[in-house]
Amino acid sequence: MRKHAKNLLLLLLLPLLCSCPGSVDPMPESAYVPILMSRQQLEASILQKEPRTISNAGKIYRHGHYILVNELYKGVHIIDNKNPEAPVNLAFIQVPGCVDLAVKDNVLYVDNAVDLLAIKLGDLTSLQVAKRVRNALPGLLPPDNLGVVYDMAGAPEEAIIVGWELKKSE
Repeated sequence: MRKHAKNLLLLLLLPLLCSCPGSVDPMPESAYVPILMSRQQLEASILQKEPRTISNAGKIYRHGHYILVNELYKGVHIIDNKNPEAPVNLAFIQVPGCVDLAVKDNVLYVDNAVDLLAIKLGDLTSLQVAKRVRNALPGLLPPDNLGVVYDMAGAPEEAIIVGWELKKSE
């Protein structure tokens, strides 16, 4: 039995002995660069706008007869779906850095980059931010999901990442 235990231990340690300590892969570089906004701009950017075409849809949420569609990094489309045969795009709520949303008790909870917002939906004719929780969420990561965290050195003070765009070719 002891011999089997030694063999099992050797078998488990074998991958460690075969690793190459001198060949550490460099950290991959993201193909994206961040879109930055100041804290002041971020907090003033929540606006109800005219409906627009959905171009980069994220999550979809049903609230009563409304459909809310996240436009990645841009905001939320509000669609009246009373008649599923002919849905009506009613409005667009501009929320920079938005990638997630939820609704409870007529309140839209949405991320505004690193902040969490509670927006009263009411009758959808006027927008009211009920509450903002600053820095409640982690910063946005690049869409290529390489685990790379953007180095904010050299960025303006109070800059916040609100989206990502592909690097321009040189």
